[in-house]
Amino acid sequence: MVSLEVLDDVAVHQADGTTIVEQCKSATKQNPLSDWAEDLWKTLSNWLDFLEAGELDTTTIQYRLYVTPAKFGEIAKLLHEARTGDQVDIAVESIKASLAGMKKKPACKQLVARFLEANPEHRRMLVSRLRVISEDNDPVDPLREIFKPTVSPLIVDLICERAIGAAKEAADRMIRAGLPAKINADRFRAELRAFIQKNNLPGLLSSLTDHPSSEAVTEVLQSRPTFVRQLELIDIPAEDRVRAVSDYLRTAADISKWGESGLIFEANLRDWDEDLIGRYQFIAGEISDTHAEHDGQTRGRIVYRRCASLQPPFEGRAVPGHFVHGSFNALSENRRLGWHPDFSVLLEAEE
Repeated sequence: MVSLEVLDDVAVHQADGTTIVEQCKSATKQNPLSDWAEDLWKTLSNWLDFLEAGELDTTTIQYRLYVTPAKFGEIAKLLHEARTGDQVDIAVESIKASLAGMKKKPACKQLVARFLEANPEHRRMLVSRLRVISEDNDPVDPLREIFKPTVSPLIVDLICERAIGAAKEAADRMIRAGLPAKINADRFRAELRAFIQKNNLPGLLSSLTDHPSSEAVTEVLQSRPTFVRQLELIDIPAEDRVRAVSDYLRTAADISKWGESGLIFEANLRDWDEDLIGRYQFIAGEISDTHAEHDGQTRGRIVYRRCASLQPPFEGRAVPGHFVHGSFNALSENRRLGWHPDFSVLLEAEE
């Protein structure tokens, strides 16, 4: 199990009863591992406070200070390498000597003093179990290395984004419910594995977005963009307009996500649009020939529903159900096609 902001920034609760508490520091603007960095000494001071208050089990706890991008500090290295009580004591004496030799004391001198004056046994427990990790210039790189051997290179970053986002959302959901932000590792891995299996299929282009909110759909309906007005021209029922708007918004969001992930390209979209327009023209021509006795609204509804029920592949890959429907409405928004036989005249008459 992993917890966020419970014992520390991050805590890993392992099956054997041991716990790893982690402090994560950004080094984009300064070096948290420099010898007299406030971040370094504040972290050590906080962990000593927890030890003395009995908030951490001294027999099962491990400490990690993670810094990215990669940085270095002599004292941090000294503490990282001290594995025994004697080595910790030697490191402490070295720090005392360095501090004594300074003409001007550092701004964090009180935090340093807190460490140097701490209960020696607590200090040995802390430092001997401390590891300083600062190897990654990009904090996502270790995650990428986990997925690279088993998934397509095109979706490695997508899966990393999903893993990070899912962990954050799970933690936020528990915090909103007033619960400790503890993430069940087995459940998280199962959900991520299902996502990878779904998106790692070469013949499938999976949706990367959720359904838009009812508020977002209502806002579009009330603003009456061209594709909604086109649906009004053929008297499409209100519930079908809601679905049309939802699919339109979700399609636009998926296109953006797929493009960012390198799963599709602009040239693919141009070909896709031309293919849909060709299918529309064929259907519209057929309906004009076979349903000439019906009025324009009725013929328009037939054309619309025939087009919406199509499920052609995109560049040989199966697509989610909303994508074809949303794409047709996007073409309708740009007036590259219309449902009513006289849609151009009727739209212009409204303007």
